[in-house]
Amino acid sequence: MKLLFRVLRWISVVFAVAVLAVFVTHLALRPNPDAANIEQYRVLSAYIEPGLTGYSHDLGRGKGMVVVAARTTFSQPMVSSNKFRQYVSLVLSTGHAKATIHQLSRSLVLEFWATNLWDVTLEPKLHLPARYELATEGEMNLYPSEAFSRRFPNSYGALTFSRVAFNHDLTDAFFYTEHLCGLCGEGKFVYMRKTSGKWVVVDAAGTWIS
Repeated sequence: MKLLFRVLRWISVVFAVAVLAVFVTHLALRPNPDAANIEQYRVLSAYIEPGLTGYSHDLGRGKGMVVVAARTTFSQPMVSSNKFRQYVSLVLSTGHAKATIHQLSRSLVLEFWATNLWDVTLEPKLHLPARYELATEGEMNLYPSEAFSRRFPNSYGALTFSRVAFNHDLTDAFFYTEHLCGLCGEGKFVYMRKTSGKWVVVDAAGTWIS
């Protein structure tokens, strides 16, 4: 029995050391937070702009208004649930994203988990060929009522985003987004890469669509 306890204790110590080593390595490879904060607005702008066509399930139209939730979030339909449940749901969903987006690295998924441990408030730093507004949490809670439409006339629904995770070199980006557009909408993970100085969508993994 004593031998069994010793073996179990040894396995526990080895496991703890391995986890600590992975954690320290991940911290060392994380991108510069200030640079990542600047780059996230370029990523989101590059993601939104091509979708401003005005067609069904697209992100808006050039002559309308683009509404973006000011607070990063995991899932608008889950706003009434507690933050822990939202986070667990997000983490579990990344398994589907990893299986679908084959170029997505495990390290970027880990960075996504770490980055989204807390929310942030976005600033008006998007560069879009259309008017846009950042909606407060109270305003987002009005969606899809007439009060929301009055507050944001000519909008094409609303967009929500998680925080954007980057690799160490700020050349790969990964985030979760939802487009809410009344009777239609969708949620998906998006993997983007900087190519020749421009961010482009490489692949995406849908989680729901209506």
